[in-house]
Amino acid sequence: MRNLMWFTVGFAAACAVGAYAAPGLWALMGASVALLLAGACLCLRHRHIALAAGSLCALGLAVGLCWFCVYDGIFLQAARLADGTTQVITLTVSDYPAATEYGASVDGTVDLQGRRYKTRLYMVDQDQLPELGDLVTVPARLRLTTDGGSQDPTYHRSNGIFLLAYAQDLAQIEDGEEGPTAFPAAVRSAIRQSLEAVFPADTLGFAQALLLGDKSGLSYAMRNHMSISGISHVVAVSGLHLSIAFGLVYALTLRRRVLSALLGIPSAFLFAAVAGFTPSVLRAAVMLSLMLLARLLKRDYDQATALSFAVLVILVLNPVAAASASLQLSVGAVAGIFLFSPRLLAWMTSGFRERRGLRWRLLRSLCAAVSTTMGATVFTAPIGAWTYGSVSLISPVTNLLVLPVITLIFYGCLLICGLGLLWAPLAQAVAWAVGWLVCYVLSLSSALANIPLAAIYPEHSTYLTIWLPFALVLLGIFLLGRFRGKQYFGLGLVFSLVLSVVLGYLEPMGERFRVTVLDVDQGQCVVLQAQGRTFVVDCGGSQGEGAGETAARYLLTQGITYIDGLILTHYDTDHISGVHQLLERVDVGVLFLPLVTQEDVDTELAARYPNNQIVTEDLTLQWGEAQLRIFAPLAQTTSNESGLSVLFTAGEYDTLITGDMSRRVEKLLLAYTDLPDLELLVAGHHGSKNSTGEDLLAATTPETIAISVGSNAFGHPAEEVLRRAADFGCIVHRTDQAGTLIFRG
Repeated sequence: MRNLMWFTVGFAAACAVGAYAAPGLWALMGASVALLLAGACLCLRHRHIALAAGSLCALGLAVGLCWFCVYDGIFLQAARLADGTTQVITLTVSDYPAATEYGASVDGTVDLQGRRYKTRLYMVDQDQLPELGDLVTVPARLRLTTDGGSQDPTYHRSNGIFLLAYAQDLAQIEDGEEGPTAFPAAVRSAIRQSLEAVFPADTLGFAQALLLGDKSGLSYAMRNHMSISGISHVVAVSGLHLSIAFGLVYALTLRRRVLSALLGIPSAFLFAAVAGFTPSVLRAAVMLSLMLLARLLKRDYDQATALSFAVLVILVLNPVAAASASLQLSVGAVAGIFLFSPRLLAWMTSGFRERRGLRWRLLRSLCAAVSTTMGATVFTAPIGAWTYGSVSLISPVTNLLVLPVITLIFYGCLLICGLGLLWAPLAQAVAWAVGWLVCYVLSLSSALANIPLAAIYPEHSTYLTIWLPFALVLLGIFLLGRFRGKQYFGLGLVFSLVLSVVLGYLEPMGERFRVTVLDVDQGQCVVLQAQGRTFVVDCGGSQGEGAGETAARYLLTQGITYIDGLILTHYDTDHISGVHQLLERVDVGVLFLPLVTQEDVDTELAARYPNNQIVTEDLTLQWGEAQLRIFAPLAQTTSNESGLSVLFTAGEYDTLITGDMSRRVEKLLLAYTDLPDLELLVAGHHGSKNSTGEDLLAATTPETIAISVGSNAFGHPAEEVLRRAADFGCIVHRTDQAGTLIFRG
């Protein structure tokens, strides 16, 4: 029995619970109960092997809860106390600065009450940027990146960054000594410079992402294509990259047992250091080292035990890493390959396993590649659906066509970095050849991503949410049942998927209307549907282009690839940041725009999408029992007050959307037109105290108010708005609390 594996399962579960829910007294009580359970199972372990495994799981759970409490209560205590405060910090720089939208960011360590925390500092208007080892002193507002902070946690915590610091003034920079992280950072910088010197802009981003995991050079659309087609893992440095790199080491050492271990283990950890010791690449480095040690000592290598040991090491060093999506996907992929791929391969090759010849060898290799991808999907599909809201259905095909080329590109990029030190023209020639391979990968990814149903989005469909666990259960029965009824497995899987998709398409057709306020964090995107027509009002938020992708996925889940109109109330980023991505994914009939003379955004949008209409007079669109009225701007002052407003009527259900209109302009709207009693009011300006005034509420008496809001520093929604809504008897729903809001009839 794999004792370490069962202990690690309990330990990891405890760390995951602690990472998602700040530990407290409940954690210690849970640890006590787990210890009692472990003792009970231990006493009865001789009766059944499952009880022995259960005792180890319970013991791991108890130890994990205790360790997380110690880690959170002692190591993170000073950072937790500093959360939300502004104080003068001194950052010891451990990496090169990176450009941001508003300035630059730099990673380093900060001392707080005698403890050192890895911190990312954001600087604005800083002429001089620090170098490795420099000391940066600056007053900064601090934010804790774990649960329990003043704002929602971010992905930084899984990589050991526990504080974000926002500079409140110019920083003072002093020379310092380079620390132990200087060498990996210098190597990373040298690789980046070598690639920048030879790759053109259209392929540079992919090359940097492949070698360094730096995806900043990839456009949002390209990253999205890779996600949909199921190859995002090739630009997230992980075990795949380390195995490719070790293949080169293994070949150079002529597969010698001692030499490959002596060179392979240091190389693995150097590679992990250059990649930033992300959880996924550290997992791979530990497992590779254990495999080489087992080979060196002539011992059996057990993949499950090695995986358990790697996870245990990572979580002991940083138990918050249990919340890391990259670690979850990495472990899930390896576990799925270990548990299911051999069974799938045995089934796929059952009719020709012993046959000889080149054709059969190639067919077995093809089956091995497909079974590996399918095995990895068993666990990564639900993790991806939970974390990113999507599951790629076309990933087996994409990986089959792409992964062999990825190996060539990876080796080509390494060769380019070496040749760049010797003779630049030769490096450029190799980069030209490698660039064609990169173009192949990017073009293939984009083409496959645009195939209908290349991916499904369970977060927007109840039927797909039900189908996903059903499919996994069906696969489990298929695998664990020794392939009984295997002739019906594929048919059942495909039929259930088609049924789920069709039901998702048919559901809105049975409704008279639907108004959807999408959860785009701090922003707004509203979908209006009635009698076969679809209009979208605004598309932006703090997700940036992700707001457009959220809207596109919602529409595509219903089979909608064309919207009759996109109405932009005004040109603030939190209302238009996702427009381009939305229009990349679906076609639009007419783009309705306000005329705002002090900004150039309308000119740029109008030029890019010629089928547009600048709204200078009120418009009324009527179809069947539905009506859409677009009110022209009532003021020409700020962007907020110069925007459009929309009244959507479906039968007796009236919905008003005012954008970021202030109370002053709301009064103008009331004086300008007769508004009906409202069933739904989308609160103006995300619940700002300066919108959704008493006059508007008194005149329209809305039954329900929807507030499209997310994490923000503006205090939205304001207490005044919530109080006014309560005074008028309105029911309030918020996207930051309930997620996407759907009103239908």
